[in-house]
Amino acid sequence: MAYRLSFFCRSGEGGGDEALDRLLDCLLESGDRLVGEWLGPFEDSVAAFRLGTGSSDSHRPVADVLTLEVHVGVAEIAESVIAVSPNDEQGIWGCDLLATVTLSGENPDWALVHRIWAAVVSLWGAVPWDETSGFEVAARTPQF
Repeated sequence: MAYRLSFFCRSGEGGGDEALDRLLDCLLESGDRLVGEWLGPFEDSVAAFRLGTGSSDSHRPVADVLTLEVHVGVAEIAESVIAVSPNDEQGIWGCDLLATVTLSGENPDWALVHRIWAAVVSLWGAVPWDETSGFEVAARTPQF
């Protein structure tokens, strides 16, 4: 079974590729080597990458890879925003970027999830959400 962690953001990014490139640049500046594979092609508002923390002695990841997706545009993510916050209690209405991390497998790359979490908060003031805890997942914000 897969675990999905979403981040609602106000970014001002022009397209999915641009936003994902910016996020990947931030990740590359902040930690261990990464290995990955571009997924797509997608429409302009969507970009995705399979990503993992690289081991020091090979091109293989140290844990199961995750999928990092970025959806850009208020209209493109409006349905998701309304579904998780129908009364806008968290102030996410009007967000223009939805970043989603999907983990699966028996050895999730939690260190990379924490790096992504820190990066989206730093870049875009992200508000985290998951299907299990909802917005309460923010109370479990990892210490960076």
